Amino acid sequence: MITLEQVDQLRKRTNCSYEEAKELLEKHNGDVLEAIVDFEKNRKGKSYSHQKGYNSFSENTQYRSGSDFWKKVREFIQLGFDCRIVAEDHKGILLNIPVNIMILLVIFLPYVMIPAFILLLVLRYKISIIKPEGTEYNISAVLKDVTDKFAANNQNQPPDKPEYQEIEPPSEKDDYNEIIIE
Repeated sequence: MITLEQVDQLRKRTNCSYEEAKELLEKHNGDVLEAIVDFEKNRKGKSYSHQKGYNSFSENTQYRSGSDFWKKVREFIQLGFDCRIVAEDHKGILLNIPVNIMILLVIFLPYVMIPAFILLLVLRYKISIIKPEGTEYNISAVLKDVTDKFAANNQNQPPDKPEYQEIEPPSEKDDYNEIIIE
């Protein structure tokens, strides 16, 4: 039998609703400590009322949402170090650096990195981004496809104005030169 004191004690410690406290206590046969442990394991600091759409939530929830943000930021930065930019040709790999380092180089040395990138493309190096699981995104192939499509579109369009105008040669029938002054 679950008492009102047990429900109040659980609510005081977990900030959950009466219904949620009752469910937890019934699940653990009135053991308040086991109910609190289960609440913390399954809810990770969020109150039941926050989970079910009620307006109240614990201060711990706000703290965790802030730490979740920074956790995601750290994971994103780590992914940048795990993914690599590779420049290679038929002889071997010329460049193999993390994406984060390449971004920093482009930000701080754009006058060096952008021409170097263009030079590698002109020299037909294969530039790709390789993810940790092995997925490869070929940047040079994508750029080649874009330039080919651009070139094909420009060849199909007739020029708007001719660059020169053809002048008819003088006819040989005329024995004299004609000058017209307007």
